[in-house]
Amino acid sequence: MTGTLADTTVVRLHPLHIGESEDGVCEVGRVDTGDFVELPAEGVDLVRWLGEGLPLGEVRRRFADRYGTEPDLADFLDGIGSCGFLRTDATTGDGGAPASGAGTPPVAAEVSRRGVALLANLAPHRVSWLLAPPMRLLYVGGWLTVPLLLALVPSLRPAPADAFLLDGVLANALVVAMVAWMLVLLHELAHAATVRALGVTGRLSISRRLWFLVAQTEMSAVRSVPRRRRYAPYLAGLTWDLLLMSACLVLQLAGVHERLVRGVVYTLTLSVVYQFLVFMRTDIYYVVGNWLRLGDLMGDTRRWLANQVRRLVGRDPGHDLGGVPARELRIIRWYAPFYLLGSLAVTAALLALTVPAMVTMVRLAVDGLDAPVDGLAFWNGVGFLALVALQLATFGWVLVAERRTAA
Repeated sequence: MTGTLADTTVVRLHPLHIGESEDGVCEVGRVDTGDFVELPAEGVDLVRWLGEGLPLGEVRRRFADRYGTEPDLADFLDGIGSCGFLRTDATTGDGGAPASGAGTPPVAAEVSRRGVALLANLAPHRVSWLLAPPMRLLYVGGWLTVPLLLALVPSLRPAPADAFLLDGVLANALVVAMVAWMLVLLHELAHAATVRALGVTGRLSISRRLWFLVAQTEMSAVRSVPRRRRYAPYLAGLTWDLLLMSACLVLQLAGVHERLVRGVVYTLTLSVVYQFLVFMRTDIYYVVGNWLRLGDLMGDTRRWLANQVRRLVGRDPGHDLGGVPARELRIIRWYAPFYLLGSLAVTAALLALTVPAMVTMVRLAVDGLDAPVDGLAFWNGVGFLALVALQLATFGWVLVAERRTAA
């Protein structure tokens, strides 16, 4: 926010949720957009006073009386403006006219949310039964049934051969991709329904984890509820996966050995394992972050690693981590090697295993284009190459969107 802010200026904020104090900071944010930040007591007081509609002169006086120094309100307003906390008509002077130098705050004041709101029109009471105590028995049963059956009945354990639902390699790749994305959508809907049961809304979007395209349900609005209640939406997707796996394993025990059933178990097994890779923003990463009462663990870890690299080459740190609590910095020092090694291991596996297999399948698809147009081989090749092109184009779009957001 530029220009001089007079003592008579009144700043208008969007409705903000202020959480309980933890380790000297509170989570403050907009439930409607899911944008939250952690503020110390001084920042929380400023937000409260501004939210009460007090003129900036009165805010300065109260702050000085309580903390013995004047606040840098211009800098603070710039900060909360970038978070989207300021209304478009953010400031007024005498008589309600826009104050000098006010106008529209930074671009984030009108926050552009990527993704599609899921179940936003669904009344929370219609899905509140998902969080009822009797349902917890079902959820625990799913978490226990899968590992027990896989441990006790070796024939049920998924194998790479289960990934072949059809005999043709290229046609199989198309079908497996459709099945996998359908399971991903159900996983995300489980998150969205549980989030809605808490009275807030999740947003579905396409993103990436390292080199992998993923669908994700943005659930930051659950930060408006106590931490102990956040585990349910964080674990909802995994719980659904395990319940569906349990049903498929029981079907196999009953003699149903269809390729699709075994293929679903195989695909879900990969999904469940992936969710425990906490060096990416997976479901268990958020569970651990909530349990340890952390803010942006991965983002702060990346900035901490970047500072270490700059120090190694004799340059000043490029990121100010002064606002990160000392307790979280200690955790970052333990997490950083795990994050770095995990990311390198996934990248190495991609280069050693996935890329060669993909190159081989692309060659088969290209060879199929030489087949007669009315033959299955030709259309298998066309379909597979179209799928690869779509994935690469989507990955590129996600990268561009990330860069624009960062800028």
